[in-house]
Amino acid sequence: MIKKQTMELNGQKVSYFDEGPKDSLPVLLLHGVPESGMLWKHIIPEIVSLGFRAIAPDLPGFGKSEQFKTKSTWENYLIFINNFMRTLQLDDIHLIVHDWGGLIGLRWACDHPEKVSSLVISDTSLHPEYKWHSIARKWRTPGEGEKVMEKMSNKALWMKNMKNEVPGVDEDVLEDFYCVFQTEQSRNVVLDLYRSANQKLVEPYLNLSKLKTHVTILWGEKDRYIDYEFAYKTQEEQLSQANVHIIPNAGHFIHVEVPEKVKPIIGDHFRSIM
Repeated sequence: MIKKQTMELNGQKVSYFDEGPKDSLPVLLLHGVPESGMLWKHIIPEIVSLGFRAIAPDLPGFGKSEQFKTKSTWENYLIFINNFMRTLQLDDIHLIVHDWGGLIGLRWACDHPEKVSSLVISDTSLHPEYKWHSIARKWRTPGEGEKVMEKMSNKALWMKNMKNEVPGVDEDVLEDFYCVFQTEQSRNVVLDLYRSANQKLVEPYLNLSKLKTHVTILWGEKDRYIDYEFAYKTQEEQLSQANVHIIPNAGHFIHVEVPEKVKPIIGDHFRSIM
């Protein structure tokens, strides 16, 4: 059973998983929206079993981590990654990202390519052709986004919808994911993040080819937020060395929907670099 720890970082409480021997090679796992470190509940033991150290924070404002004292912008999450790694004395890492964790993690990786020993990308893209999905467009629209988030704060309805979208997902995972919807203040975390992104910020990071490391890309075939075609676009146009795996009949939240299909791919990734 994995268990979260807490640290204080710049005056805010940060919740995170840190499993495996402290002297083992570290793997940093970054979740997306509206997730938490619990996204990796089934993946962390697999990584540890291979002899690595698995570290997965609840990004500020998500799960059990307190939100930033300022706005929850893309830039602030990049600063958080640097501070979090410095506190845990992490230098070179293997990086696993999903959803917004990819937008944060890939930007960070492009700024620090020498620190990335290998990379696993799932259901996320910095490809120039990607357009925001319908809910994201609403979140990015002042006024409309607040109304959508208020509707999502209905816990019973949100839980029902998520259980329909992610069949078989564990209740404790959804409880952790829901934390970001609990209050108006917490819901602003999502709105701030989506509204802080723009094309001008993305453009310097479209050339992922500076990441020369081993790369695995995995995707749910039925991801309704970002089509699996972007797995192949990322490989063909940005990371030619990547191995692509499309998981049949799986949606966006593959790590908690079909963990038994994800774990072998993660295992093969790490065994190939050992």
